[in-house]
Amino acid sequence: MTQIRSLSGILLLLAAACGNPVTTPRAATATTVPSPPVAAASPALSVSASPSPQSYTCTDMSGGGGARANVVAVRAAAQDGFDRWVLEFDGPVPGYTITRQANASFTEDASGRSVTLDGAAGVVLRLQPASSGAQAPRAMSPRETELRDLRQVGDFEGVVHWAAGLAAPACMHVTTLDGPPRLVIDFKTGA
Repeated sequence: MTQIRSLSGILLLLAAACGNPVTTPRAATATTVPSPPVAAASPALSVSASPSPQSYTCTDMSGGGGARANVVAVRAAAQDGFDRWVLEFDGPVPGYTITRQANASFTEDASGRSVTLDGAAGVVLRLQPASSGAQAPRAMSPRETELRDLRQVGDFEGVVHWAAGLAAPACMHVTTLDGPPRLVIDFKTGA
């Protein structure tokens, strides 16, 4: 068997063995060719993008995956036409269930203690399998248009519960994002 000493020699032999015509590579010459304008890459979903009015739902919601993740950050802020609640994870967004309720009274896991948040309505967010990271906050009072109060009410045996006090029952838009993994819950405000 003949010893082959270069990659181009291997490629020429493979092309010949497959019945493809063998051509000898030519030396490259420098040529200036104007390149077309390149559009900037746009993300699949911008975190600052406002959900369309048709994308809000006034029902309970669920989704996510089955991998365990820690809640590492919690943020809330008013946007134009909605209040946004963001939970960030150290892994893929775990399974979640968002249950609406007609009041802002909740029960803490394990202790059974009653907790009443600011607001006239509420939602309970259940994350499973999940736990809370050491640096994640356990309560916030954003006092936005709809989103009034947030509190972790449970972190027990792989299940994390968060409660949200709302000014009134609100329709939601839920999105999951990567880089970093986040669960984004938008509550519609105003008309």
